[in-house]
Amino acid sequence: MAIKGKGKTRAKAPARAPRRAPVPVKPPFAQRTWVKATAAFIAGVFLMSMCWWVWENLDKDRNAKQAASDQVQKQGAFTAWKTELETSLASLTQVQGASVPQIATTIQPALKALGDGTDPGVTAADMDTLEKQLDTAATKLEKFDLSGTITGHEFSFEDTEVITAAQAEIVAALRAYRVAAQLTSVAVSTPGNNDAIVAAAGQSLQTGQKLLESGWTKYANVASSVGLQLSLQQGLAAGSGS
Repeated sequence: MAIKGKGKTRAKAPARAPRRAPVPVKPPFAQRTWVKATAAFIAGVFLMSMCWWVWENLDKDRNAKQAASDQVQKQGAFTAWKTELETSLASLTQVQGASVPQIATTIQPALKALGDGTDPGVTAADMDTLEKQLDTAATKLEKFDLSGTITGHEFSFEDTEVITAAQAEIVAALRAYRVAAQLTSVAVSTPGNNDAIVAAAGQSLQTGQKLLESGWTKYANVASSVGLQLSLQQGLAAGSGS
């Protein structure tokens, strides 16, 4: 009996296809690590720049407000000093802003007339009255608390020095004018051999004029530095008082 199928070969099963390895899927561009790191870095730089810009502007704003506040304080203190100066000199002259005040204008013509041997145009009593007015003005200024007025009002060291020097020079000028008035009174009272007295009065008058010009120039400069522009009398130079 024959065996069925004997001699026949079994067909081989076809080879399986190789197993496919998982293929990584790239994330969207915006989610890639290097993209996110770069974006974070740029955002950080931008944020720092914005913070710095805001800080700078806030700092400038604070500085501007502080400077404005300091200027107001300076102007207030300077105005108090200015008022004192004008009040003290009111009996002697009319203050014209930055123009050097014309003080004791009767002394110079009187001295010239005495030197020429002519009528001085004033009496000893006139000079005595002027001398008292000058003394009162100088004393009033000396008693004014200038240091207390400007201290703590944000003046620079340089401005403080200039203000103090201006006050001292103006007071000294008034004292020099006072001496000139006293000597002129003596010269008027003793006509004749008074050349030495007339010369001394003239020297004292010249000293007063120079001191007043110097002090008033400083006063005007400080006014400008604190933002208060003093008026200048038309047709009168700043140094015309000398």
